[in-house]
Amino acid sequence: MRFLDGVNVTYIKKSEKEKYSKVLREISKSGTSLEFRPVNGKDYGHYRIEFYEPTDKLPTMKVIGFLTQEAPLDWLMSLDNQSEITLNDVFHVVDTEIIEVNQADFIHSVVIEQYKVYSIINKEKTQGLTVNELVKLTLEKMFEVYFDEKFNEEEYDIEVHPELTDYFV
Repeated sequence: MRFLDGVNVTYIKKSEKEKYSKVLREISKSGTSLEFRPVNGKDYGHYRIEFYEPTDKLPTMKVIGFLTQEAPLDWLMSLDNQSEITLNDVFHVVDTEIIEVNQADFIHSVVIEQYKVYSIINKEKTQGLTVNELVKLTLEKMFEVYFDEKFNEEEYDIEVHPELTDYFV
């Protein structure tokens, strides 16, 4: 896969925004240095979304594991493109996830890994789209796949924090 761009995105359901603000005000009154950030879910989310295009075949599985390597730092530094790493040594798989793929959609698939969303896009269909449009399509796909709900943009306040590399603008 080839990395295209990445943005940080925060969304909150409008019906929950006042409740969230009230909790934040109460915490700030207490004088504590603790931070409050709700767990990512369908009412609130703070994610980094990274957009990728497939270079050959679409990925259908996410694998998490540990690689056995004698000199890991030297090995990593010798690689120009980490997406083309060949695994000649022992790879210990600790977790797997089947990825839902739809080749007809603007967004082929999304994968959530803690606070990061990998959005695998259909390059032909998304050619003229802006980062904000891709974010909305990614949120729609994410809600469908992970929350079994339809994402209704009018019900949410969405903030997109782009980086300096606006690939799609």
